[in-house]
Amino acid sequence: MNQPERALKLIVPYLFIALVLFSSELMAAPKSVAVVVYPQSAIAKQYARIAQARMEQVLTDNGITVLDQKKAEELKKGWKKLEDPGALITAEEFVKSAGKYDIDGVYRVYMDAALTNGLAGIFTATSLADIRFIGEDAQIRSSASPAMGVKGMPPSDGLTESAAISNAIQRAIDATIQPMGIKVLDFTNPRLFNVTLKPVSTSESPVPEKRPPPLSDSDPIIKLANLKDSFALSEVVTCANKSPDDKMVVIGGYLRKTQGGRLYGSMIHVLDREANKEVITFETAPVETRKAEEKGGAKILDCMFISNWRYLAAVTNSKLFLWDIERGAVMNALFFDEAVDEARLEYGKSGDMDLLAVASNNGRKVFQISRE
Repeated sequence: MNQPERALKLIVPYLFIALVLFSSELMAAPKSVAVVVYPQSAIAKQYARIAQARMEQVLTDNGITVLDQKKAEELKKGWKKLEDPGALITAEEFVKSAGKYDIDGVYRVYMDAALTNGLAGIFTATSLADIRFIGEDAQIRSSASPAMGVKGMPPSDGLTESAAISNAIQRAIDATIQPMGIKVLDFTNPRLFNVTLKPVSTSESPVPEKRPPPLSDSDPIIKLANLKDSFALSEVVTCANKSPDDKMVVIGGYLRKTQGGRLYGSMIHVLDREANKEVITFETAPVETRKAEEKGGAKILDCMFISNWRYLAAVTNSKLFLWDIERGAVMNALFFDEAVDEARLEYGKSGDMDLLAVASNNGRKVFQISRE
């Protein structure tokens, strides 16, 4: 056997394997499909068309023919079993129910959405999607979207309910369909708005919303905060409060460094009750450095969640902070003209304005939380 023949003998088995794999892939890739959407709540039902349209757009971008919506509705009404995501569907059932539509697969979209009123007239929405594909072989492929409204996966903001919910639903569809092998050519990014603190007259003082009672020192969740505890650097808790829905906890820590000279600083710890762990920290005053414009000390005097658990405020001897927890970002930080020894935060509304007040031994300062 000459050298070319030996080479061909070695290559042929691999070519055969590659051809089989390629053929299998072609067989697995749907060419014509139906999309049926099953909203899981009243608000999701109002926006089911958004999920339908986004699914059809992504599939079309991938060269897949999508059954028109009128026929898809006929299929949905005639094949009630599709409504149950856990239902067992056989190949015979598929042929019987889908055969007349000349399709080789059905994408079932189970979706939900939620909406809250955010600050400064901003609506905030989240959405979840569970997509299940069933083909002629009755094999089911499925994917679910990651939780929205957590750090790294923020909710969708909007100036109207529709804008916020539509953006959230499209994001949920994109995040769910791509792991199923469907390429999303243009991912939907979260719509987000920044808010800032604007000083206003004290005559605009808010009607303070009732705050949850502060946590006691014995609450076990406080032990989950990663407080500094060493010979050279120690940290003590100066404020501990929970969010209105009791899902999150904020703890303010006062840092003291004794080695190499006595220095002070402070830090905010945010804990998730459901995850039972600390999820993010914010530095309010670095121990190593002190800025000349800071008046007074670095101790956190009060800390609180504003309206819900997304926004967080804290006040130190010299500074007022506002954070967006889900984005892990400081939204605003303001220095005081003179130091305060004690202070309490208040949040509430005056008309259509969201107001944050700082009541201290130097009087009262009021800030409007406004959209940038």
